Amino acid sequence: MLKQKQQVVVYAESRHYYQYYEKIISDLLENDISVCYLTSDNSDPVLKENNKKFTCIHVKWMLGFLFSKIRAHVLIMTMTDLGNYLYKRSGDVGCYVYMFHAAVSTHQQYNKNAFRNYDAVFCIGEFQEKEFRKVEKLFSFREKELIAYGYPLIDTIRQKSNTGAETRTDKLNVLVAPSWFDGCIFETCIDELLKQLSVLPYNIILRSHPEYEKRKARNFRKINKQVEEYANITLDTIPDVMKRLQATDILITDRSGIAFEYAFGTGRPVLFLETELKINNPDYLKIGIVPVENSIRNQIGLLLSPSDLDQLGHKINELINSASEFNLRIAKLGNELFYNSEASYKRGLDYIKTKINRD
Repeated sequence: MLKQKQQVVVYAESRHYYQYYEKIISDLLENDISVCYLTSDNSDPVLKENNKKFTCIHVKWMLGFLFSKIRAHVLIMTMTDLGNYLYKRSGDVGCYVYMFHAAVSTHQQYNKNAFRNYDAVFCIGEFQEKEFRKVEKLFSFREKELIAYGYPLIDTIRQKSNTGAETRTDKLNVLVAPSWFDGCIFETCIDELLKQLSVLPYNIILRSHPEYEKRKARNFRKINKQVEEYANITLDTIPDVMKRLQATDILITDRSGIAFEYAFGTGRPVLFLETELKINNPDYLKIGIVPVENSIRNQIGLLLSPSDLDQLGHKINELINSASEFNLRIAKLGNELFYNSEASYKRGLDYIKTKINRD
């Protein structure tokens, strides 16, 4: 299947991850660089896109064996823990590149060794570079190449939102999109949240994280049944997060990185439910840097305790009335946080091209 050495291999755990690769895959192909796209989702629509330079392969079983045998100049993933568990490095891959699928810090929501075995990381902002260097120094990790890449998905969402590509309705659309850890909305307060949302005059859409559906399948089926009881609440089945965010007027989330894609992509504020912190690295406090997902919440939206969900309607109205004020604040903060620019994106593209030409 992958007998010949590939120029670039991209791996997607499911159809939801292609949107993070789309721009760079397109530009690599335009630069006459071939891309082999591996997906573990047989319903990934990209599987229909096979052409001479863009080979798409569905592979789910024997992944551990396949990963150890891949031959490529560059392998790009959004999956952490390379080399730590099942997915080992191949001696025939020249460079492993990690690309973020969440605009958050690197040391609280990810375990200490999550990025350790990558050769390069495409950082979305200077705050991530500082975190990586601090971790490498503190734990004597090998220095990796940090590329000031940015987060192209935010720019794409912004561009499409500004052109009015989203589908609007006569009612406001409220999106509930939690993270997938044990303390998320779906695990802690979904019953009361649905009850409070059901009496509001809005279209309510629930969007689950793909990892939640995979890891908490029984609970997710239960939520499906609950949703059927409410006329104004539906489940989101659109894989492309951009289309959903463009059509969203109010986002409700917990500790999910979707908050930053929404706020900085659309310029609209977020309602955060103050669930427990999402901590996958018990040593994160040793880094001495406050994770960005904790420090900027009140700058891009409003906070609400799960014990105060009877105030939900009031908080949503407050967000609607202060949307213009938040828009200005969000734009300024985004310029300070992210590398997002065509020049930074090109650094990532050029880095991959250099690694191919070097071999």
